[in-house]
Amino acid sequence: MTQYLVAVDGGQTSTKALLAARDGAVLGYGVGGPCDRFAAPGGPERNRAALAGAIHAAYTAAGLSPGPVAAVGVGLTGFHTGGPELPQIEAIVRAVVTPDTVAAVGDYVSNLLGASSGQPGVVIVAGGGAIAYGVTPDGREATAGGAGYLLADEGSAYAIGHQALRAAMRAGDGRDDSTALLDAVPAAYGLSSVRELPDLVYRADFTRDRIATLAPIVTRAAEAGDAVARRILATAGTELARTTLACIRQLVAPGAAVAVYPTGGVFTAGALLTEPFRAALHAGWPAATIQPAAFLPVVGALIVAARAAGIAVDAAWLARVGATLPPAAR
Repeated sequence: MTQYLVAVDGGQTSTKALLAARDGAVLGYGVGGPCDRFAAPGGPERNRAALAGAIHAAYTAAGLSPGPVAAVGVGLTGFHTGGPELPQIEAIVRAVVTPDTVAAVGDYVSNLLGASSGQPGVVIVAGGGAIAYGVTPDGREATAGGAGYLLADEGSAYAIGHQALRAAMRAGDGRDDSTALLDAVPAAYGLSSVRELPDLVYRADFTRDRIATLAPIVTRAAEAGDAVARRILATAGTELARTTLACIRQLVAPGAAVAVYPTGGVFTAGALLTEPFRAALHAGWPAATIQPAAFLPVVGALIVAARAAGIAVDAAWLARVGATLPPAAR
């Protein structure tokens, strides 16, 4: 019997991988570059490098060489379970390891599985993008948001960064309130003035993940008291609550309790974002309870791999995972 499991969480910021034994003991953890939708320019090449790089890094950390595995579980940004990109995902994985089976899901699925330890509930994922996903005890599923930066993703790091860019430009023109972002945004790109921003952001090699990197700049300005930055974070929190509520309403009877798991780097902005999120969520669904995530999404991908290999994901198995996770994967 093949002894190993591989899990990969491919996000818009970075890609994480775990190598584990069948009993849940984690042997290695690795990190690769960011993933993207396969349909995006350069998406297939970017995803190949990110997934393969993370898997190799996990094996290196374990002191092992890639070989046969029982199953690989992949949670991938911009992918929907059973989507047409599945053969490409399988080909990328099989070029690195030899799995008995490959199971791929959208990263929102692995987010919920990790956050809830495999239990039903609703997750709101706010990283480079933003999406809500929920599943009921009887297996019904729903999503809201997640349509990408042009159509949705309100409250995401990209949306926060985009609002920061616009606020800086408007302040520079005198069209809107003065803000610390006027200096902080161009400085984040090594520029001396907002007047230099158009030449940078319209370059062909300027990718949207560089806009998302402005989110921490907004948080720092907001924490220092900047009113414009505070409005951007409050708006993001409210929009994330609206996306969550849209998902809840598709699944849960009015007034029924539901567990909500906020995940993703945007929520590290702290109370200036999370309090507007909490207030808007409870105003729209008083019976919602906000729960901390039990595990990171890469553990959700490990649950996907274990289930694909026919392994029972019970409390003992999850406890072994938790006890052997390296600090970086907690």
